[in-house]
Amino acid sequence: MTQSPSIPFGKSDLLSLGVEVELQIIHPETRNLHPISPDILQEWSLPGPHLKPEIFQSMLEIDTPICKSAQEVEDELLLTSRELLRICKKNGARLASNGTHPFARWHNRIFYPAERYQYLVERNQHIARRLMIYGLHVHLGMKSGEHCIEMMNEFLYYLPHLLALSASSPYWTGHDTGLCSSRITVFEAHPSGGHPCRVENWKDFEDIVYKLTKSNSIGSVKDIWWDMRPSPNYGTLEIRICDGVPGIRRTSRLVAFIHLLARHLQRRLDQGIRRPIPSDWMIRENKWRASRNGLDAEILLDNDANTKPVLQDIEDLLSEMKEDISKLGYTEYMKDLFEIDIKNPSYQQQRDVFTKRESFEDVVDFLCDGFEKDLEVV
Repeated sequence: MTQSPSIPFGKSDLLSLGVEVELQIIHPETRNLHPISPDILQEWSLPGPHLKPEIFQSMLEIDTPICKSAQEVEDELLLTSRELLRICKKNGARLASNGTHPFARWHNRIFYPAERYQYLVERNQHIARRLMIYGLHVHLGMKSGEHCIEMMNEFLYYLPHLLALSASSPYWTGHDTGLCSSRITVFEAHPSGGHPCRVENWKDFEDIVYKLTKSNSIGSVKDIWWDMRPSPNYGTLEIRICDGVPGIRRTSRLVAFIHLLARHLQRRLDQGIRRPIPSDWMIRENKWRASRNGLDAEILLDNDANTKPVLQDIEDLLSEMKEDISKLGYTEYMKDLFEIDIKNPSYQQQRDVFTKRESFEDVVDFLCDGFEKDLEVV
């Protein structure tokens, strides 16, 4: 048997944060996606760069440097977003940050001229052409590759919580999908997407990467698009399941929740408490339930098919994390998470706007207005 080559795992501070937010560029009159990212990128002047192109010219990604807290993440995202919005307005554009555009058609999108995107389209064809979706990615610093796999397996139980909290994509190409997150169903069609493969240790991960690379299934680790994956170059576990969250403030609150959850799981590992890896059927069913029902989902707790409302489990988790909430200064974040985000989930807000006005353009305006309101200097 061929020995799988080792994959070095980068150094990072334990549970440090790095966040990436994918954004929609919106035409202010048509409210459709606006393919002007090359013009915007040309005018970018902030150091970093913290602004990157994406597969379509109507899409951009902003990111943060390495941060210690959700407060730092929020400050960095606000700084970048304010400058980006200034450039967008100069070029006749607006911004939105939810999981899908309500009515845009994927076949009208213009690809960004980069070799990597050409490769993705050539290899994956229709699947890549439909990637008109927008997510939130959160990197968490890990101690080692082995530690990253341990944490990834613990986080598998909480993927439905994160999808339900972030779900913001009820519409797809002008249709109500009946789902709270349609983005995740588009994304998992990718051959290297979906929930993570069963990995018990770092050697297992190295073996999967070796075989995927040898068979020309991927070009590198970054072509593994699981809902959650190790990122060896950064020394992080990358949470990728979340829909793009409307607005920077809401995004920051979700990042704070993920940070708290990571600390909670780390404490359990430090105490020698490890849960068995959940079965594939359970992970997949939980993902479906969160995608379909959002915060009203009844999720599976274990391989014995015991269930619980996801909202009740979130409440119980926060009760267990009270000490960390106070220690990290996340009290206001969690208060607003409940009083604003959970009481008014984005998928329901978008449906309410459409029901009242019967206009997808008004839904887009609502999302753009919300993004801009967050950037106002208080």
